[in-house]
Amino acid sequence: MKIAIASSDYTAGLDAARPLTIVRKLNEPSTCRLWLTLAAGGALAVPQRNQSLAVTGDDGTVYFTGYLAVSPLPEYAGLGLAGPVYRLALEAVSDEILLDTQLLPPSAGTTGQTAGEIVQGLVTRTGSAALRTTGLGLSVPVSQFVPEPGAKWSELAGQAAAQGRAAYRAVSGALTMAQVGTTVHALNEADGTLALDGLTFTMTGTGADARALANDVTVCGAEEPVAYVTEYFLGDGVTLTFPLAELPYFGPAAGEKIIWEQFQEPGIDLRYWSYGAGELYYSITSAGLTIDGGTGIDGAAAFTWLDAVEAGGTLLLEAVGVTLSPGSTGTLAGVFSGVVQTSNCRAGFQVTSAEGTGAVSIAPLVGGVVAGPAYALTAGAQYTLRLRLHCPDVERIDQWYRVVGDAGLVAYGGGGTVATGLVQMEIEQFVDGVGSTPVVLYDGAAGYVPATYTVAVASSINLIGSIRSFYLKGLGTGWVSSTVPGGTAKTRRIGTVADAAECHLTRTGSLTFYTGNAPVVGEIVAVNYRTIGRAVGRAVNAADGPGSQAALAAVGAPPTAVWIGTVTEPKGRSSLDCRNAATALVTAASSVSAAWSGSYKTTNIALALTSETGGSGSDVWPGDALLLESASLDLSVQVAVRMVTLEYGASSPDLVRYAIEFSNDWANDLAIKTSRTVPADAWLPAAISPTYLANPTALVVTGITAAAVSVAANAVPPSGGGFEVRRRDFAFGLSTGAGTDVDLVMRSAVGNFDIPRATEADRFYVRMYDGNTPPNYSEFSVGLFVNLPLAS
Repeated sequence: MKIAIASSDYTAGLDAARPLTIVRKLNEPSTCRLWLTLAAGGALAVPQRNQSLAVTGDDGTVYFTGYLAVSPLPEYAGLGLAGPVYRLALEAVSDEILLDTQLLPPSAGTTGQTAGEIVQGLVTRTGSAALRTTGLGLSVPVSQFVPEPGAKWSELAGQAAAQGRAAYRAVSGALTMAQVGTTVHALNEADGTLALDGLTFTMTGTGADARALANDVTVCGAEEPVAYVTEYFLGDGVTLTFPLAELPYFGPAAGEKIIWEQFQEPGIDLRYWSYGAGELYYSITSAGLTIDGGTGIDGAAAFTWLDAVEAGGTLLLEAVGVTLSPGSTGTLAGVFSGVVQTSNCRAGFQVTSAEGTGAVSIAPLVGGVVAGPAYALTAGAQYTLRLRLHCPDVERIDQWYRVVGDAGLVAYGGGGTVATGLVQMEIEQFVDGVGSTPVVLYDGAAGYVPATYTVAVASSINLIGSIRSFYLKGLGTGWVSSTVPGGTAKTRRIGTVADAAECHLTRTGSLTFYTGNAPVVGEIVAVNYRTIGRAVGRAVNAADGPGSQAALAAVGAPPTAVWIGTVTEPKGRSSLDCRNAATALVTAASSVSAAWSGSYKTTNIALALTSETGGSGSDVWPGDALLLESASLDLSVQVAVRMVTLEYGASSPDLVRYAIEFSNDWANDLAIKTSRTVPADAWLPAAISPTYLANPTALVVTGITAAAVSVAANAVPPSGGGFEVRRRDFAFGLSTGAGTDVDLVMRSAVGNFDIPRATEADRFYVRMYDGNTPPNYSEFSVGLFVNLPLAS
């Protein structure tokens, strides 16, 4: 064994009184502890904190690389000829300590990236190039990754790797990552590679913590958006606050601040931003982000946010303090689907200049094309560009849940929601710090919006100017429009007064207009928002495998084995996520091998024999798998390695003792983190793997009178069914025809129908239903809340 500290050979100083010990844990830094005895006056200096440490076998196996985390601690070892003798206790942490010591900037998370891309992005956010990242090419998709605030790099890397059921490793100055079980160590009793006296199996918990067989799994998740509500109010010229019938869904408070950049650093912070053409065209000056020309090619000089932003809910993007010089061309404050090019711009501001004069104007870009008139800029003035985006579907990519069952690795989830959106774009001129009335450049449909946006501050063809600050905020799920008597509907700007907004929605359930923006007499206000529910899902293994309900009943055992809890990672953001998580967990929990856990003790010499019999060699890392095969035990199972402890006591040839701890998905949380806690508002029992029809989100109101609300569903009625209207949500399926219960208002077999009104505060919930018995329904309702008088 070779021990190198700061490139000096300390092998001869290893004190064999205590073994050199290396502890490796899954998706955590490794540690190495050893003791040295150095000759007085010798050539070897006392090691210092932060010096590098490498432990390498005589056969070239790299057991550990890292850095001394603390200063060596002296321990009295006895008396020598020259007086007291001390051994030095050293403890080192693996290479990722170089990243753990860096301050990570806050992040609202990213959506739709792979595990490798996320960990690579975490490295970028440290601002350190200390570790090579070419081994982070794992392309396993991760739907949404939100880093824990204040966590160290290794904790976040472990979080991202676990979501892909993968293991990261930092060795020899390089980061690598592979899915758990990629490397398999085959241990077989028949060929002598499995020593049964070194194999111990353990229980998976006792009492309340027991992880016993389960074939009926219920998973609870976060609060989720449920009904798609449009609520109507009538203005009187005075009222500023309108109470909503339901609480609007906002989501986590952390999602309100996605980008908050004031461009005040000495230089561009590459932990947040990237620019395609290098630093040639972008810099930070006293004016903020300064842009000085471009390549002349569309998309070649883009300045973009590193994280992919989920295109759900209501977003407000602002570029503040924009100044442009004559001759400028390019795109500002845009969101793109994929590569930053004009054709991929879902919404943004196109900058053009007139031939000859170079006078600059700005026009709205929607769906890659100019969608409104150009606005001419005044020389010397500053401008704020605002872009409000609305998509009623909040979760655009479902979470992935991965486990190993009897059939091997399976994954559930990862689907996406196809959705349309709305966009409002405006420009506001400032002269001497005083803002004028914002001018709306576009107010209308955005077409189908992608699942995620690439956010660009600028894409310069030849932009010359500056931007003082740049913001992207989440505003929940609200969107407000209004129609004055005899007029057409227009979007009301939502946000704060600083955003030049007209109104805002509160978490406590009200729509409030700012002074001077009260709806006039007869003005009809329409508020779109999502209501709040609790995500819950359930799955049952009725007949698949030895742990199923049918298999247990066949041997006279109680057929039902229940587990109820919460999935904490990946967070169940919707009931669909929870159903996918429940399906994954019931796959693991009813699997023969899912609850296996235990330990195996061996040596590097014994492990070397596995390579001669088709195994993978003499070193084992967390994330590897052990294939245990024993005829005498009737055993053939593959288990995941969670922790490896190595001990070496100065021998030749090297003799390294291994203590390997293993457990599979149900025995110990791996890619899915769980809690037995059940939220108080979770309504149980949940339905078992229900069949849902599409939500009728395309339904629109075509007219409102004192007698009825006329609607167009814009959807084909399901076979044998149609559209059911109720006064109470989540009460669908209680009857089979009109008049059988008080909540049922009506059913329609056609897409265009009138809903009869009864009061001045009507609430209607609409879902699709089909011809099955009992019928299947949409999962969520479209809510129509009409707070309008019954007489003109």
